[in-house]
Amino acid sequence: MMRSLLSLMLLLVAAPVMAAEAIDPLAPSYLVKLVISLILVLVLMFALVWVVKRVGRLDARAGNYPMQVLTQMSIGPRERILLVAVGDRQMLVGVSQGAIESLGWVDPPLEPRRRDGENPSFGEAFQAQLAARFGKGGQSGKGSSNDG
Repeated sequence: MMRSLLSLMLLLVAAPVMAAEAIDPLAPSYLVKLVISLILVLVLMFALVWVVKRVGRLDARAGNYPMQVLTQMSIGPRERILLVAVGDRQMLVGVSQGAIESLGWVDPPLEPRRRDGENPSFGEAFQAQLAARFGKGGQSGKGSSNDG
């Protein structure tokens, strides 16, 4: 099957080169070759798309860039301020529905660890509540103010 497909493809590619006379574009044999070539190209395109989807995306952004979002703060329904670490530097970035703007570098960089006495992030507070309610380690459920 694959060998016959390869021979057909070589025949379609080599046929115009072998013809020494002028080609009539309305000749039935030329139109058949044109349609078969078009179908072959479409089949190869769909096969390539299928292979890329099956194997994984060929994403240029998937590199190991030294960049990560450290924290974010919502300042409106669709606006946020992000603290982004780029290498060993930090930058504030404003994100809205239609734009992303650099607000400036943070000098000196902020410490990513939470200091004692600070309020925990939402994720940390939610995990603590789950642990307290369902007894998966952490605090017991007795101190919860949200009982019942």
